[in-house]
Parts: sequence; C-alpha cells; structure tokens
Amino acid sequence: MRVLFVTKNFVIEPLGIMYLMSALKKAGHRPDIIQTDREDIDAYIRKFKPQIIAYSLITGTHIYFQELNRGLKKKFSFISLFGGAHATFFTDDLMKDEAVDIACLGEGEETLVELADSIELGKEYHAIKNLWVRLGGQIHKNDVRQLQKLDAIDFPERDIIYQKYGDCRSNPIKNIIATRGCPFNCPYCYNHQIKKIYADKGAYVRQRSIDNVFAELIEIKGKYPVKLFYFQDDIFAFNKNWLREFTRRYPAEIGVSFHCHLRVGLADREAVSSLAAAGCSSVSFAVEAGNDKIRNEILGRRMSKEQILNLAKMLREANIKFRTLNMVGLPGGSIITDLETLELNIKCQPDLGWAGIFQPYPKTELYQKAKDLNLCGEIELHKFNTFFGDSVLNLPDKNKIANIQRLFSLIVSWPILFPLTRFLVSLPFNNFYSKIHDSWKNYCNGKIYRIGSAKKKQRAIANSN
Repeated sequence: MRVLFVTKNFVIEPLGIMYLMSALKKAGHRPDIIQTDREDIDAYIRKFKPQIIAYSLITGTHIYFQELNRGLKKKFSFISLFGGAHATFFTDDLMKDEAVDIACLGEGEETLVELADSIELGKEYHAIKNLWVRLGGQIHKNDVRQLQKLDAIDFPERDIIYQKYGDCRSNPIKNIIATRGCPFNCPYCYNHQIKKIYADKGAYVRQRSIDNVFAELIEIKGKYPVKLFYFQDDIFAFNKNWLREFTRRYPAEIGVSFHCHLRVGLADREAVSSLAAAGCSSVSFAVEAGNDKIRNEILGRRMSKEQILNLAKMLREANIKFRTLNMVGLPGGSIITDLETLELNIKCQPDLGWAGIFQPYPKTELYQKAKDLNLCGEIELHKFNTFFGDSVLNLPDKNKIANIQRLFSLIVSWPILFPLTRFLVSLPFNNFYSKIHDSWKNYCNGKIYRIGSAKKKQRAIANSN
C-alpha cells in the first residue's frame, strides 16, 4: 500500500508524520512525503501512484490543503485522509467537504496501519477506531481507541526524510519528543478538549522511559550529523524523578547539547542546575502576559512576576540561553497591558523575547471569553488566521497590536527603544516592521542555537564553581 503525505515546506522535521511513516513502513507498506512548495505534486502522484494521500492539518492551514485536495481529486483516484489537530477538533466541519474521504481523530499510528492493511486486503474499514469514514453515502463516526504506551511506538522514520531532503539531514539540530500530552489546561489551548476525547482511554500525559529516549538519541548520533537535540515536549521538566535520572546519565551516554521547554513554577534551582550540568544550552519558557490579572485570571497561568524573574535570573546564572514566549492582543487587555508584557520581558533579559498575536481558537475557553466580552462572534473557520498574522478580535488598537508584535523582539533586546514604543506602534502598519521582526528573530535564534560540545560545557561549569 502506497501512502503519500502532503505537506508544505518544513524547517522542523514533521515528527507526527514521521511517526506515522515509521508505523506504516514496519507493517510492510510504502510511505512517502512531498513538500508542495518545492516539488511538482501532480508529476509526483503520477510517478508514485498512491492509494492514500494524507494531510496533517492545523487550524489556519486547513483551507490550503482542502483546496489542494479538491483539485487533486478531479485528476487522480485515491482515498483522501486528513489528520492533525484541526481534523480532531473540527471533524464535523471538515467532513462537510465531500472531497474528504476520511478524518483521523487523535493519535494515528495503529489506526493508519489498520486502515492500510484493510484497504490492501479488500476488507471493510468503515468501523476502524479513530476514524470518521465517508462511505456508501453516509459518514461513519467511530470512537477513539485506547492510548498507547510510548515505549511501544517505533521511533520516527528519518531515513526517508533525510534521503529525500538533504537540508534536513545536514541540519545540525535534530528534533525529538519524550512525552505526549500536557498536564495543564490553559484556556487558550486545546488540551482540555483532547482530554475529553480520550476520557477513559488511558493516561493522556505519557512519558517515555529514559532508556527508550536514549536509544533514539544514540541511533540519531550514529547515523546523522547532529550538534543539538531539540526536545519538542510541551513541558520537559514536569517529572522531577525522571529529570534527575535523565540529567545524571545524559552527559556520559549522549553528550550533545540540547534545548527544551520549561514552565515557570515547575523549574526550580535544582532543575536548572541539573539541566546546565547535563549540557542544556538553551530553553524556552512562556511569560505570556506582564499584567498580573491578565496572566493569572484570564490566562490561568498562576505565576507571579517574581517567579518569572527568578527563573530568568537562574538561567542567566547557569549560562543557559533562553527564549521567552508571549501573547499580545488578549481579551481583557489593551495596548497598555501589552506594554506591560514588553516591559516585563525587558527585565527578564532573554536572548530572544518573542510575542505572537492571540488567536481565539474555537472550542477553547478563551474563545468563549472573547465572545462574552463582545470581542468576536462566531468565527468562520475559513477566515481563521495564525498567530503570525493579525488579530481577528474587535479591538480598538489592532494596528498598534500588529506593530508591537513585529517590534517586540527588537525592543526587548534594545531597551533603549522602549520610551519610543508608543510612538513607533502608532505609525501605520507596514512591511518594514515585519522584515525587522523576521530578521531579528532569526539573528537571535542563531545566537541561541550556536552549539558546542556538552562535555566542554560541563567542564566549563565545573571550572567556574
């Protein structure tokens, strides 16, 4: 069975798709991938002749892939399969598109193998768990299956990606994930929704054993060029016992610098010190908002400015570079509270202070909050933007919000500009600010990911004590 995954151009390896490719390959099927920005998809389909064409959707990109699929359906014969966050949370809306044959909800490794096996053997597949299937003039809506233990899932398929895309192979940063699920329920995130979908289907937050993680890291080291491992986990240090063992063993068994995501309030001095000693060269953590009411009551973050500033201080003292993550244009906020966010980030002194524009994703709690405040009505999904675009809320200062997002990183790095911020953001929005944003972000990320030997870093830390 030939399965073709269709994506846009990617810089970060698409780990979700790579896990699916690995499961298919192990089951004897033939997965492949194409980037529509780089390749002639029509020519590739004629050559590869896939029986299934699969798309992974996030809200905001779904429109492109649905339109693409409709065009392909007019020219080729195949079963279209849509997965990812958008297919999971907006399945009803997605299945209104008659060119969508199947939607996959939630995790798909076992599901996709069962589907490919069934089609290849000529078996019925309308009742496969995790799938909504359009067949015989009706849509069959199936429940999700039990969640798998992560150590039972094969490592992501890298060979196909790296053989086909040499720039991915040569990239010294390799991505990995050690956990699935987040223990928190932030009101702007879908976590609370996915937990409802998987209620009574096993533990939602799962962590791989350290032996399993290290086996993958060692395999990557042995086959591909790597100078930094980027852990894409939502929160890396939430299990202290796991972290202690990981950081104790990592320098001797792996010895490559790494980046991870922390959470204010969970990452204490012990965690930061052990991460630094293990070879953690950089981290990301969310500040989200500088105003206490916005951060704690609207966003439910439950963290004080003192905790945020203390984590920033500990990271600087440990010589770990860090990136802060923020949102502007929030419900209940204003340009004044966005300036508070900017000011708090300046006090943190990050290597990169980054902000996105809040987007009220439907079915999240903060979307309902925005509606209650009359900041938006029912948002049509086909009009949805990403957090790199503009606000979809009915805010009085939308132009200023767009400007402050574009200038955020530069002003955090150059606080001397802060007194001019009100003037700068009041100017008409123009592409020059977007170019500043992209250029400065790329420059700062380059500094953050300038990577060296974890063993050298460990010696340097030891010599400084």
